[in-house]
Amino acid sequence: MSSAPSSPSPHGASSSPAAAGTLTFAQAIALANSHWQAGQAAQAEMLCRRILDASPEHPDAHYLLGLMAHAYGKRDMAIEHLTATCRAPGAHAACWSDLAEMYRQAGRLTDAVAAGRRAVEIDPVFAPGWNNLGIALQESGQLEQSLTCLTRVGDLQPGSADAQNNLGNTARLLGRFDVSEAHYRRALDIDPQRADTHSNLASLLSLQKRFDEAGGLARRAIELAPNFVDAYRNLADIELSRGNVAAALQVVEVMSAFAAQHPSTLVARAGVLRLVGRLDEALVSARAATELLPQSTNVQAALAAVEADIARRDAAGAPDAQASQVSQAGTSHDHASVHQAASERIAAQDFEGAEALLRDVVAAGAAPMSMWRLLALALRAQGKAEAGRDVLAMLARQVPGDLSNRFDLAESLLLLGDFERGWQEYRYRYSLEHTQSIERKVQRPRWDGQPIPGQTLLIHDEQGYGDTFQFMRMARWVRERSQARVIFEVNPETLSIARRMWGEADIVGRGTLPVTFDQHCELMSLPMAMGLKLTDLPGDIEYLSADPERIAHWRARLADVPRPWVATVWAGRPEHVNDSNRSVSLDQLGPLGASGATFLSIQKGPASSQAQTPPEGMRMVSLSDEIRDFEDTAAILHLADLLISVDSSPVHLAGGMGRPVWVLLPFVPDWRWLLGRDDSPWYPEMTLFRQSERGAWEPVIDRMGKALAAFVAERRGVESRDAS
Repeated sequence: MSSAPSSPSPHGASSSPAAAGTLTFAQAIALANSHWQAGQAAQAEMLCRRILDASPEHPDAHYLLGLMAHAYGKRDMAIEHLTATCRAPGAHAACWSDLAEMYRQAGRLTDAVAAGRRAVEIDPVFAPGWNNLGIALQESGQLEQSLTCLTRVGDLQPGSADAQNNLGNTARLLGRFDVSEAHYRRALDIDPQRADTHSNLASLLSLQKRFDEAGGLARRAIELAPNFVDAYRNLADIELSRGNVAAALQVVEVMSAFAAQHPSTLVARAGVLRLVGRLDEALVSARAATELLPQSTNVQAALAAVEADIARRDAAGAPDAQASQVSQAGTSHDHASVHQAASERIAAQDFEGAEALLRDVVAAGAAPMSMWRLLALALRAQGKAEAGRDVLAMLARQVPGDLSNRFDLAESLLLLGDFERGWQEYRYRYSLEHTQSIERKVQRPRWDGQPIPGQTLLIHDEQGYGDTFQFMRMARWVRERSQARVIFEVNPETLSIARRMWGEADIVGRGTLPVTFDQHCELMSLPMAMGLKLTDLPGDIEYLSADPERIAHWRARLADVPRPWVATVWAGRPEHVNDSNRSVSLDQLGPLGASGATFLSIQKGPASSQAQTPPEGMRMVSLSDEIRDFEDTAAILHLADLLISVDSSPVHLAGGMGRPVWVLLPFVPDWRWLLGRDDSPWYPEMTLFRQSERGAWEPVIDRMGKALAAFVAERRGVESRDAS
């Protein structure tokens, strides 16, 4: 929200006991706030819900739930909770101010103004209240009152870029262009990285026909915030002002590719389509914008302009431009049918056929972005990594706001070893439609890799267990680089292993409340923050170790089992998006049995049952049901002579322990395994056995079988010499 609470508990917490446990309401709210600051939303929500079970109108619980709902994009829920907060006697100004901002975002400007006025009545020196009131007044057209409110913000916070930016907006709407420009430039002096101010200044300069500088500023705003829709809208308006309708339409198409239902996209689309005579399409966009923001004067003006043109067209009996465009047979592709056909071929793994279809369309020019995305997918699946990367990079240039494409580009760059660009794009992993809701909303700045002596830095793991084992080494590097006290938070399943690497102090399990910290960084964001290069690897080796007591347990358990021991994993998690490509059946590994090794099944999950009926000739001991946790797995890997596995978390655990590992990789592997090499820069003791063509495991297992026979013979030779 534009404003933030002046204290964790804006009402002054009650000391009444909460229903659950022995916490008072005050203690529960304080604890919930601490969890939220640490990005532990589930724990914070649970505490708030328990408070509301005991006291349904408790204002502080509703307030924190409102803040969290807003952070996760649940605006209506946020309004509901903040409204409940504001019903309480003595509601703090911050509550009314945040409610005003939520009303404004919902297009309820009358309610927003009323809530904003209440905020500044309660606390006349609460700057965020004046700010949110000023913006609401501005959007409702009450410009002089808006200017008064925002000037008050500037007086209260003279170093605020927000205040200067918002003053610039109102001054521009009042036609005071010199004053507006001065405010915008002052905002950029305070914060040169503000995308919204760059965009706003671009719009102002366009009004003054300073188009070159305006276009540069709008493009800079897009560079700073690739999915900032209003910057694209301003760029489209600049092109229209220059009389370049085709360029404006191109910008609108880019907006539509990643934010089709955003109000700014709809308004811009309505305006440009109106100018090219596609009035019926323009009307659809204008009406959709009106449904989203019914009280917006800009939206109402766009709708009125389209309706006026339609009335004139209908009165004259003229056809719509879109309806009058006659397609010549054979000169254009039916994009929808080609898209469907290509998608069906990709689903059937006929990637070559899909590429051929798509090449015909894109070669003809003006292919929609979705076609290019499919082409990139088809190319990658065929192992044409460079060609796929080039398509994705082109799309990133053309549609920088399509963050899903940016993430695909990240994986392509990393696969090709371009770490410098790849880590930068990888930061968009939580901007995807299916990942936004699982991002941890830590309420502290993200560490940028610079020294922060005297501060406390939280490093927290994410994603899968393999990622945690692989990147755990970098958490240790952070101590030296940051010069800070570093708290390492890791999932409970790997905590004990991490503790042996890290030490007993300053390490906590995920979900456990860490100490107060100043900055944070996700484990998988450390490569970007620290500028990780291929030449930096492997860094620490044997940074993970097994528990001595577990080692003793498994040594006794395996005492009578003939050596050499080959720990074996043949399947990953079935729910993994790429599991069908990376996993095999135990029967497929049957030829390895000819080596004479003893195979120790450490397979978990549904596939573990296959170990009960191993292939003929394969001597196997199933340990799967006896393995309680990763500590058992680590102890077995410590004792085993070798791990043979598909791409799975034990690979990274063994690699981090410095144990010999052979990995079976599909034709197009995960990005971390790179291309064209049989070793891994991450793990010196690892050997990679790659498919040479899609789905062809038999040649891979044949090569591995020959290598394993030599490995076993060598081990037995060593044992024989040692015995003599």
